[in-house]
Amino acid sequence: MKSIEELEKLEWEELEQAALQDPAPVPEGLQQRLSANLAAKSLAEEATVRKSPVRAFSYTALAAAAALAAVLVLPRLGNREPKDTFDDPYLAYAEVEKVFQSISDKMATGVDIAREAKPVAEKTLNVLEKINIQ
Repeated sequence: MKSIEELEKLEWEELEQAALQDPAPVPEGLQQRLSANLAAKSLAEEATVRKSPVRAFSYTALAAAAALAAVLVLPRLGNREPKDTFDDPYLAYAEVEKVFQSISDKMATGVDIAREAKPVAEKTLNVLEKINIQ
C-alpha cells in the first residue's frame, strides 16, 4: 500500500493502471446511492436557479397588477345584493346536499391521489435526510 504522498505524485495514467491491476470491491447499493445523491444535487441546483432576481421582479409585478385589478373591480361587485334562487326551502336543501356530495367525491379522489404519492414522497424525504446526515 502506497502512502498518500506517493499517490499524489503519480500521474493519472499510472493511477488508472494501478486501479485496473488490483480492482477494489464495489460496495453493495453504491449505484443507487450515487444516483440519489446526483438527483438531490440536481434538485438543489434547480432550487437556487428558481430564486433568481428576475423571477422575484416578475412576481412583484404580477402581484402589483393583481392588486390594481382588485382595486378596480371589487367596488363594482360590492353593490350587488344576493338573489334568492329557490322559493322552496326543501329544493334549496337538496341542492346544498348535492353540492356537498360533489365536494366529498372530489376530496376522496384527492385523498386517493395523495395516498398513492405518499411512498414516493417518503422516499424523497429519506434521500434528503441521508444527504443531510452525510
